[in-house]
Amino acid sequence: METATKKLPQSRIRTSTVIAPEERLSAEHKALQALTERVEIKGFRIGKAPADKVRERVGAERVLEETIRFLLPAVLKEALEKSGAKPMLRPSASVASTDPLTIELTFVERPAVSVKNPRSLRVEKKVIPEATNEDVDAFVHTVLMQDTSETTVDRAAAKGDFVRMSLSTTKKGKPVDELTIGNYGLLIGNEDLLPELEPHLTGMKKDERKTADVSFPKDHDIPSIRGEKLSVAITVKSVAEVMLPELTQEYLKSRLGNDMTPDAFRSDVKKMITDRKRSEERQRREEELYEKVRAATTVDLAPEVIDAEVEDMAADLRSRLEKQGMTMDDWLKSGGKEAATVVNEMKGIAESRIKLRFGMQELASKLDIEPDAAHLASAIASAKAAAKKDGRDRAKNETEPGGTIHEHIRFDLTMQALVEKMIGDGK
Repeated sequence: METATKKLPQSRIRTSTVIAPEERLSAEHKALQALTERVEIKGFRIGKAPADKVRERVGAERVLEETIRFLLPAVLKEALEKSGAKPMLRPSASVASTDPLTIELTFVERPAVSVKNPRSLRVEKKVIPEATNEDVDAFVHTVLMQDTSETTVDRAAAKGDFVRMSLSTTKKGKPVDELTIGNYGLLIGNEDLLPELEPHLTGMKKDERKTADVSFPKDHDIPSIRGEKLSVAITVKSVAEVMLPELTQEYLKSRLGNDMTPDAFRSDVKKMITDRKRSEERQRREEELYEKVRAATTVDLAPEVIDAEVEDMAADLRSRLEKQGMTMDDWLKSGGKEAATVVNEMKGIAESRIKLRFGMQELASKLDIEPDAAHLASAIASAKAAAKKDGRDRAKNETEPGGTIHEHIRFDLTMQALVEKMIGDGK
C-alpha cells in the first residue's frame, strides 16, 4: 500500500492510501471467510458454502465493507506513520475509489490555541463582610413567621399587618382576570407576590374601598401584567395584627429539633449567611473568569470536534431521560421542540464549552500552573484503590505519566489550581 498525506484547515490531516491488488485480494479472502461463518445459505451448512455463493448472497457492497474492515488496522498504522498525526479523535474513514481501492482517513489534531494577554487577565474580587445583625434578624424573622398568630384589629393597616381583601382589576375598562380575586391575603412589608399594592393598603381599615392606579414592573412574576399600569379596586375585608413567637431555647427545640440557646442559634445563622455570601461571591468570580477566558481565547475548531462534543451531550441527556422513564422523542414532544433545533442549540453550547476548555488549558500553560505533586500522587493512588475495589484493576501504564488515568487526574487538578490562583483570596 502507498499513502499520501495532505494538511487541511482546522488542524486536520487527510491521508489517502492506495491498496495494492494482492493486499486487497488477501483481505477480501479473509472477509469472505468471515462472512461464510455468519451467513446462512440454503443447501449448505454454516461455514461450508463456497466463496462465490457467499458473494452472490451478500452482494458486492457488503463484501467491500468487510474487506475494508480487515484492511483498516494496517491502513491506520501506515497513515499514522506517514503523516505523523497525533489525533485527538477517532479518525473518520471513507472510500475515495474502488479501482484501485483507495481509503481516505481524516485525522483531527489538537488545534492551535491562543489566549490574549494571559498574564493580564484579572477577576474582580469583592470583599464579603461577615453577616450583619440585620441579616441575622431577617433570617430569624423568617423562621418565626412559620408560627405566627393573628389578632383582628379595628384600626388602619400598618407594616407587619395581615390584610385580607378582594380585588377587581381593569385595563382600559376591561377586566383583568388574573387580578380579579374575591379573597386575597397580603402581609404588608413581607415581599408578597403583589408588593405594589402595599402603599395603597397602608392606612386602610376594614370595609374601606379604594381604587388605585398601580404600575407593575417588567419582570413581574405574573407574565400578563408585566410592565402594565392597571386600575385596581380594593375592598379591605379585615386587618389582623401578626404576632411572632418568642425566640427561646424551648421554641428552637420544638420547631427545629435543636437544643441550643438563642445566642448559639444566632451565631450559627450568622456563620451560615456569611458562608453563603462567600460561596455566592466565589461562584460570581468563577463565572467572570470563564467569561473572560472565553472572550480572550482564539481557537479554530474543526466541525468534528464540535460534533463529538454534541454526541457526548446527547448521550448524557438520553441517560438522564432514561432515569426519568422518558425517551428522547417523549422529551422533544413535551417541550414542543424539533430535533434539528435542539442539535443546533447543542452545537452552540458545545462550541462554547470546548473553547473554554482549550482556553483554560492554554492559560494554565502560560501561567506555569502545575498541580501539587503530593496531591497528584494521592489522587492517583485513590483512583487505583477505587478501581481495584470495584474489580477494575487498571493497567500500570494508565496511571503512569502519559497514561489515560494519570493525565485525566492531572488535568482536573491543574484546572483546580488555576481556578484557585485566579479567583482565590490567596490566604
